[in-house]
Amino acid sequence: MQADNGRVNSTTWLGLAGIGGTLLGTGVGAFGALGAARITSRAQTGVEEQKARRQAYNACAAALLVRRNAVDALLEVFRGDDFDQAVVQARIEDIAEQRAVVARAVGAVMVEGPDDVAHRGETAARAIEMLSGRLRDWAFEVGDGRDREELLRSQLQFALRDQSEVEQFVDVFTARCRKALRPADSEGTRRGRRRG
Repeated sequence: MQADNGRVNSTTWLGLAGIGGTLLGTGVGAFGALGAARITSRAQTGVEEQKARRQAYNACAAALLVRRNAVDALLEVFRGDDFDQAVVQARIEDIAEQRAVVARAVGAVMVEGPDDVAHRGETAARAIEMLSGRLRDWAFEVGDGRDREELLRSQLQFALRDQSEVEQFVDVFTARCRKALRPADSEGTRRGRRRG
């Protein structure tokens, strides 16, 4: 059928409406698909970033704990009844080798952030280094002939203070890591403490 005097008949209108609906549906569908892809991409990026952060935190915490335990063991050698200069020297060398592992691990945390976690990791590493330096000095002094018992009487309180600070700084670092990885858990814990 033909349109009269330039008019479009109802079949043509229905056809045009169908085509318009198809185009609109295709556009909406494509827009929705793009939006979903964008959301999925962001979620995947977030998961990968969280995974990288978790790995950096785990490596740093492990490196700090290993070095802290090695320094604690060295302090116990000084305090023990069977002091052996060769054992002390071997432990000092082991602790010195761990310095680079800790530095790399702290560096990775500094890249991953946030700043508070990075700062806490660096603070813990410095505290361990300070205590290991004190014990290195002790080993040198004892090797040079200083009486170990006298050294412990005059210096042990400072080493024990340093040891306590190391423990505290490592604990704070691991707590900040947990908070950064699971902020909702930290909030719930904090609220629970207020109620109790």
